[in-house]
Amino acid sequence: MNPNFLGCYAEHLFAAECSRRGYIISMPVLHSSTYDCILDIDGRLLKIQVKSTNKTPLINRKSISLPLHNNDGKYTKKKIDWFCAYSVYFGGFFNFPNKGDMKSIRLSITGKNSIYFNNFVFL
Repeated sequence: MNPNFLGCYAEHLFAAECSRRGYIISMPVLHSSTYDCILDIDGRLLKIQVKSTNKTPLINRKSISLPLHNNDGKYTKKKIDWFCAYSVYFGGFFNFPNKGDMKSIRLSITGKNSIYFNNFVFL
């Protein structure tokens, strides 16, 4: 699947899932913003960066490493509140709070990050 197509698909799939769960979601008109959407949860505004991957785990591994391309520090806690990563392989989203210095995230439904899989509770 074309990476640009997958990225757009993931953003719209995330918006649809959030709408289904009763969240208010807004998306910027320009694609040059750092965040892909804003969630309004009971008046609390969260800036979301949606990522996507069609990678599969390496042989003998149960996880996928997804680079965030944050070497220049553009995804600070001030600019992004959550990373929401769609995995074609796992068939869902991993929703991680931004720690401020994240360079990559590990996607797994069996490891410590399994708690983030399809978890749409943004605390």
